[in-house]
Amino acid sequence: MLVKLRKFAFAVKNSTTILLPEWHRTLRAHQLSERMMPRDVSTRWNSTYDMLNFAVKYRPPINAMTAACDLDLRKYELVSAEWRIAGELRDVLKIFKDTTLFFSCDTPNLATVIPAMDHIDKVLATCSNSPNQFSPAIRAALAISKKALNKYYNKTDHSEVYRIAMGMLF
Repeated sequence: MLVKLRKFAFAVKNSTTILLPEWHRTLRAHQLSERMMPRDVSTRWNSTYDMLNFAVKYRPPINAMTAACDLDLRKYELVSAEWRIAGELRDVLKIFKDTTLFFSCDTPNLATVIPAMDHIDKVLATCSNSPNQFSPAIRAALAISKKALNKYYNKTDHSEVYRIAMGMLF
């Protein structure tokens, strides 16, 4: 699903004579603001969230373009299950986007990082135990994320700086 959306965004952006004008026409037909789909870039932490958030909001025009036989975009068409996973993944990634924005606004310090990690841990635990809210694939990804977060938690347990910072907080 992510690969299809990435390739769709790339195809539209790089086809200035056919797909890009059609994208703008399709957006106008759906009465949506004319925007380019954000590209998912590995060096930008939140670009996957940005791309998914855009794609979910702009699903009708994306569907319209991928359904058009003459545009040769059928290979990027998402089925309903893929759209559902896109929405779920977007919802899960929002906590990381919000956390990144929170720490971008202020000077982060250890006393604020640990409570943020606690919040992320709580969200990951709640979501990974929600079989009705998330698909098995998303729940598996959440479990892996929680395991990675626990690795960092273990590092704080052995850190004198952490104990000092948390002592200053309380």
